[in-house]
Amino acid sequence: MLFEPGALAEANTSPVQDAVEEVGDLIEHAGNRAGNLLTSLPVLTTKLLMAAAAIFLGVIIIRIGRKMIASIVRMRSQKGVHTVQQVSTIKSLATSVFNYIMYFIIVTIVLSILGVNVTSILAVAGVGGIAISFGAQTLVKDIISGMFIWMEGSITVGDVVTINDLSGVVESIAIRTTVVRDYNGNIYIIPNGDIRTITNMSRDFKRAIVDIRCPYEADQARIVGILEEEMEKAGEEIDGLTSIPEVMSILSFDTDAVVVRIAVQCPVGEHWRIERDLRTRVKARFDREGIEMPHYQKVVIK
Repeated sequence: MLFEPGALAEANTSPVQDAVEEVGDLIEHAGNRAGNLLTSLPVLTTKLLMAAAAIFLGVIIIRIGRKMIASIVRMRSQKGVHTVQQVSTIKSLATSVFNYIMYFIIVTIVLSILGVNVTSILAVAGVGGIAISFGAQTLVKDIISGMFIWMEGSITVGDVVTINDLSGVVESIAIRTTVVRDYNGNIYIIPNGDIRTITNMSRDFKRAIVDIRCPYEADQARIVGILEEEMEKAGEEIDGLTSIPEVMSILSFDTDAVVVRIAVQCPVGEHWRIERDLRTRVKARFDREGIEMPHYQKVVIK
């Protein structure tokens, strides 16, 4: 078979030409992409700057809003509408709600500036709301429980409470959580939906209670008389007491001691100090009277 010279040359150079054309197409495509990027760069930069400005402005509004809330709450407290604890609670809860609303608004504005269709997102969120609600049940429960705690006024900021066996002072009540700090300085962040039992030790008054272990061998009438005499002095000398502590005679019988209870009404938050003072006085008086308080003794056999 005979081949024409032109056809042979065209067959030999065809792969090279294809490769050159392919490289040329790639270079042209990359150039077009680079040109589009350079063309859209000013627009992208503008959007980023606008988004940063929106975030900065939102932060300023949040700070101003917090100060306004504090100012409004302070004015209401000066008018005597609420107590100090109620004012602190309202401030804490209002600030929490305001923060959540502002964060949502800022995120929505930033997404709109960046070209995201917020309406479509909200529509999708509405369609998937039922599915999301199952995962957000705990969050919704926390928020609803927080609103009921605030409306009922069962606890306020500054109260000494025990919540779910955790004791301390309420530092803040937010829309989702309640923060309690104990005597050691530990902070407990309790979801409002998990609050089941609240023991509030900051309402009206508190009672200081001291149980005294007395020996069986001693004359109980004499012990009660000594305690009553000492409590009369305590009622006059211990700060915060407006009445004489009551000696309730024999409360119970332990295996090695007779338990006598002393109780007295005292200001909220002062019962721990008063209980310590009463125990100190009873121990010192028993020492002076020669009454040995029961204590455990361990016998060591050598």
